[in-house]
Amino acid sequence: MLQLPDTPDAITTEWLAHALDAPVAAHRVVDAHAGTTGRAVLELDYSAAIDLPSRLFVKLPPTDEMQRAFVTSSGMGRREALFYEQLSSEVPVRVPHSYFSASDDAGDHYIMLLEHLEDSGCTFQNASSHYSLDYIRAVLAGFARLHAAYWESPRFAQDLDWVEPPMQHEIAIDLVGSALQQFADQMPPVFREMGELYLGQTDAVHELWKNGPQTLIHGDVHDANLFLDGDEPGFLDWAVLARGPGMRDVGYFLAGTLQGADRGSIRALLEYYCGQLQQCGVQPPTAEETWRQCQWHAAYVWVGAAVTLAMGLSLIHI
Repeated sequence: MLQLPDTPDAITTEWLAHALDAPVAAHRVVDAHAGTTGRAVLELDYSAAIDLPSRLFVKLPPTDEMQRAFVTSSGMGRREALFYEQLSSEVPVRVPHSYFSASDDAGDHYIMLLEHLEDSGCTFQNASSHYSLDYIRAVLAGFARLHAAYWESPRFAQDLDWVEPPMQHEIAIDLVGSALQQFADQMPPVFREMGELYLGQTDAVHELWKNGPQTLIHGDVHDANLFLDGDEPGFLDWAVLARGPGMRDVGYFLAGTLQGADRGSIRALLEYYCGQLQQCGVQPPTAEETWRQCQWHAAYVWVGAAVTLAMGLSLIHI
C-alpha cells in the first residue's frame, strides 16, 4: 500500500505522481490550515499534457493532538476517505470529484486529493447570501435523490457494511455538560432544559434518532457544508455520513437554516421532500410520522451548537 503522508509538507512530487498515476513534475503547497481536519491547496506542474487540474484541495489528519485523537477515535477521517474512495462517483448528488483517496484500517492516517471547487466556479455560504425557499427546496430535492438511491438497501449488509448508524461519541456528554456550566446562565431557560434532557436521556435520545427507514445520510448538512454549482447544490464534508433515517438530514438542515417567518413553511417543505421521494420511486412515511421525526432531529442542531460552544471551535461533529 502507498504510504500516506500526514502533513502537507510530507507530500512529495514523487508521491503525487504515484497517487495520481500522472507525470507530476513539481508541486507547491499554496495554502494550509487545520481544524477538525487538516486542509491544504496544492499547485501541480505536469511534464506532459494530461487531463488533470493544476490545483487540488487536500484533506488529511489535523495537526493538533487532541483533535487528531478525536478524529481517529470517532472514525471521521477514515469514513470520509472511504466515501470518496467508494461512493463519491455513484451518489446522485453533486460532490467534489476525488482524484485519490485512501486511509489505513485504524483511521489514523488518511488523505484525499479532491477537486478545487473554486476553480470549477462553485460558490459557498449560499444560504446567507442567496437565501430563498427555492434554495431550500433544491437541497431537499438533493436529499431525496440521495436517500431514495439507498432506501433500505441490502448493500448495508454487503459492500456498505462499513456505513454505521450515526455515531454516539462519549465526548459529547462531557462537552454538553461543560456548555451548561459555562453558558446556561447567559441563555434562555430552554438551553438548560435541553441540556439536562440530553444528559439524562442520552441513550434514549440516540435510539430515537435511529427510528425510521434506513438509508445513506450525510449527517451534517448546514450552509458551511454546502456549495452551489450553478443552481445545483453540492454536498461537502462527508466525515459523519451514516446509515439512518433520511429525516436526520432533513430535520437538521431545516432547523438550522430556515429563518424567521419561513419556519412556518416546514410542513409544506416536508411535503415537498416526500413528493420528491415518491418521484424517485420511494414510498415515504406518513405526513404525521415525517413531522414527528423532523422534530426529533431538529434537536440535533442544539446538541451540535452546545458542543461547539464547549469546544471553542468553529466546527465540531458529534
